[in-house]
Amino acid sequence: MRRAARARAVRWLLLPLFFVSAAVLASLAIAQRDLLSTLFHQHTSVMMFIEPDSGRIVDVNAAAARFYGYSPRELIGRSIDEINTLGPDEVAAERARARAEERNYFVFPHRLASGEIRTVEVYSSPVRLDDGKLVLFSIIHDITGKRVAEEDLLAYQNRLQELVDRRTREVTDAQALTRNIMVGALLAQLAVILLLVASILRSRRATAELARREQELSTLIDALPDVVRLKDGKGRWQQANRYTLELFGLTRVDYRGRTDAELAFQQDDERQALLGHEKPDEQAWEAGEAVRTEESIPTPSGQSMVFDTIKVPLFRPDGARGGLVSIGRDMTERRRAESEIARLAYFDPLTALPNRRLLLDRLAHALAVARRSGHYGALLLIDLDYFKTLNDARGHEMGDLLLKAASNRLQHELRESDTLSRFGGDEFVLLLPEISPHQQLAADMARSVAEKMRATLGRPFDLGGEQIAIGASIGVTIFPPSQGGDVSDLLKQADTAMYQAKAAGRNTVRFFEPEMQARAEMRFMLEAELRQAIDNNELRLYVQPQYDGERRMRGAEVLLRWHHPRRGLISPASFIPIAEETGLIVELGDWVLRNSCALLTRPELAESTLRISVNVSPRQFHRIGFVGRVRDILAETGADAARLTFEVTEGLVIDKVHQTVATMSELNALGIHFSVDDFGTGYSSLAYLKRLPIDELKIDRSFIQDAPTDPSDAALVDTILSIAAHLHLDVVAEGVETEAQAAFLASRAPMLYQGYLYARPEPAETFLQRLRSTQSS
Repeated sequence: MRRAARARAVRWLLLPLFFVSAAVLASLAIAQRDLLSTLFHQHTSVMMFIEPDSGRIVDVNAAAARFYGYSPRELIGRSIDEINTLGPDEVAAERARARAEERNYFVFPHRLASGEIRTVEVYSSPVRLDDGKLVLFSIIHDITGKRVAEEDLLAYQNRLQELVDRRTREVTDAQALTRNIMVGALLAQLAVILLLVASILRSRRATAELARREQELSTLIDALPDVVRLKDGKGRWQQANRYTLELFGLTRVDYRGRTDAELAFQQDDERQALLGHEKPDEQAWEAGEAVRTEESIPTPSGQSMVFDTIKVPLFRPDGARGGLVSIGRDMTERRRAESEIARLAYFDPLTALPNRRLLLDRLAHALAVARRSGHYGALLLIDLDYFKTLNDARGHEMGDLLLKAASNRLQHELRESDTLSRFGGDEFVLLLPEISPHQQLAADMARSVAEKMRATLGRPFDLGGEQIAIGASIGVTIFPPSQGGDVSDLLKQADTAMYQAKAAGRNTVRFFEPEMQARAEMRFMLEAELRQAIDNNELRLYVQPQYDGERRMRGAEVLLRWHHPRRGLISPASFIPIAEETGLIVELGDWVLRNSCALLTRPELAESTLRISVNVSPRQFHRIGFVGRVRDILAETGADAARLTFEVTEGLVIDKVHQTVATMSELNALGIHFSVDDFGTGYSSLAYLKRLPIDELKIDRSFIQDAPTDPSDAALVDTILSIAAHLHLDVVAEGVETEAQAAFLASRAPMLYQGYLYARPEPAETFLQRLRSTQSS
């Protein structure tokens, strides 16, 4: 029994010694691990740990950072495939070569941060980290331009062996020390056991408490009507509350570990809602602190929800991105309320048009822009005639209906840049910014718009089954004013002009400046009367002959004149620009072409060889079906197309050059010749002269007028004649009025002459009479 008692005593004595020994061995293992970690990070050779499956770099030493030119943080987490310039197939081929050559290393080209490619040998072997994770321990040697020194490798191996041997001796000594102190450790056994039990109990209580609080927090967050989500450092979702999952349609989706884009591609209706969050996320990361932003999230119904979102970035101790917490509060209704407040502040509640406040702001801006750019604008004050009478007789309800109907009509006539405002009562203000850089043209265009508005409001309104007819008195002012002035001055001017319109009998338009008013009135009347000129047989065909150097008639140019029943003969300079602007030039052009072709068939011309020149406007030439129209007129009149010349401007032949070439070629195939009118005053280019079927150049009168005395004009004329000679083109000099001009031209080259020196433009019948007289003599 005494032997058994001694045995039990020995066991009780050895048991504490065992625990102490285990603790000492663990301390030694930690010391050995720390030493190896120190060797790894401070070693001069390039070393790294790499995950074998993904190729992700787990850890690198300082030598690796210096070699590759990246910081350790930039290397850790990067894939080795981003450094290795070989593709997967080439990497596999190198691994096969290594096995065939029985090498324990691989040779790869690695790209440094600078972009330089270095050839390296990679020695890799699997090791298991403290957490049990299997990784590849890789040693990388740069062999670019030289072989790795065998002596350095051998010295490294010797140093490594010495370290291993030294650590082995230390472990042996430690084991001896452990055996010596095991007896002393027996007394500590009971205390250690008690501490462990107490620690376990405390840990369990803490874990239970933590789980309870996490559950409470999760329940609270789930109950919040806010967007709450947690992403990791790479933008992958980790946690979200119920409201977020319902908003983004993720209640039945395993969202954890996926980015916004990855989740979006799995969705249909909610796809757009998941996109567009990366930019504000990145702003929070870059700021390194909480960032507040407003996010608009579209819903499947086509609406958008606005969230006031706070994004809080989380960082690891080493500074790497750890996570991002986003909390968003729905601000949709608040924004709608703010929008409604703004609408009430700047828009008229009855017509939904901009109110006086918004108009004044836009007018001030337009006035400032006009002064900087030099472009003129216009302000129109529109007052509904007899509105007060209607309002008093039929009640405010009928008046409101009329105001809404009038505003709807007026809005249909506007450009996108225009502003129509209800200024108050029955007054509307129309702002036309940047109409034209020319004041007169701006006034003409403003007059046109005003008349259109007056006509629009003049049509009866159907209000509740009742036809209501009203008129509008419109005052117009052009800005910026020549004498200066501000917004209030412009409004006063428009108001003054409007009252002038009322004083003139209502339902009319008046300009603030009398002289501008007179010109605009004249232009407007001419436009209206020009539309009737064709039907009223007020147009006249005039002809100006063209002569050669022997003063023999060789051709003639057809010109258009308007014989007004009250104003007499109106110059083309007064009505042709109006015709161009309004599109009437097409009808006028057809009238001239038809009558010119008819003129060619008259006996006096049919028996001669004279050519007839007809001006063709760009708008008429580029109109679809122009060639067919010419072909029809030739067929109807029986005119010889070979004796017909179309005069076109340089601007016409330059514009839409491919279309121009095709159209001119078709017309030339009919036999029609082409002359470039006013050559040298536009966009002269030998390139188009070579490409187009042009037969003739006309020298503009501005060059001929001073050519005998002005060396510059003389040089220009000589240049045009030289171009014509080299391209084998005929030349017509127009505007020849003196013998000196004729003598100057005759001394240069043969050509045809057209001008007052030879003959003034005359009515077609007078021209035919001249031909009859010439033929009879």
